[in-house]
Amino acid sequence: MKRRGRKRIEEADHRTSFLKSVERTLNVLEFLSKTRSIGITELADIIKIGKSTAHRILSTLENKGFAVQDPETGRYALGHMVFQLAKSVIHMIEPVKYVRPYLKEFCDKIGENIAFAVITPAKDRTLVLAEEVADKAVIAKPILFQHFPIHVCPCGKAYLITLNDKQLKAALSKNDMVRFTEYTPISLPALKRQLIQFKKHGYTLSKDEFSVGLSAMAAGICDAEDKFAGAIMVVGPSFRFTDRAIKRWRGLLLQATAKLSLEFKAKGII
Repeated sequence: MKRRGRKRIEEADHRTSFLKSVERTLNVLEFLSKTRSIGITELADIIKIGKSTAHRILSTLENKGFAVQDPETGRYALGHMVFQLAKSVIHMIEPVKYVRPYLKEFCDKIGENIAFAVITPAKDRTLVLAEEVADKAVIAKPILFQHFPIHVCPCGKAYLITLNDKQLKAALSKNDMVRFTEYTPISLPALKRQLIQFKKHGYTLSKDEFSVGLSAMAAGICDAEDKFAGAIMVVGPSFRFTDRAIKRWRGLLLQATAKLSLEFKAKGII
């Protein structure tokens, strides 16, 4: 028992040490992104780590292509792999400039927060890339740049209704259907029943599923290849998501997403 206890403590210490190393490495990358170049001593002083630790992190980043050292000055800067990572997600950001005018117009019309969200490259979460916040005394908390599990976010559901059964199971297998509230769908049959109804109506809905008191609805946008490119979401306090309000917003939402789909196709956005 004592030996097992010591092993658990050692494993916990190892995990803690590993997480600290990851955090330090990310801190170094973040600082490199804000400066043209920096020396080891200067970096160690700024982010409060030892010079040997700073050297070890920078050497590792250099070996992996995330940092590069000037042979003359010895100073470090970002490496080519950072730009490779940026390239892999830039396709998610490009549509934002076309979406923003629609978000503003929609927000002004209905007085609720309007957001544009996409599916992350791993296909297991949604990411909010743009948002217009309503000018009201009581509104939903802004969610810009936040991630949400696909089974509770209406953007995620708008993506899921485009999949067949095999693809749906594969998508949900990447992300446990965690229960956030008593209204969260936590089984595949329960979620599939929702998706069947949503597909008929042309929009998706999440009422109190992620947080009690918060509701959202969404409709998807198609890209130039007729694939899911993201969704426009209406986000607000649940008490304002009445049947009458949802019916009114649905028409405006479908109108906006239809126009955006046409614009994405015309611009060749994929």
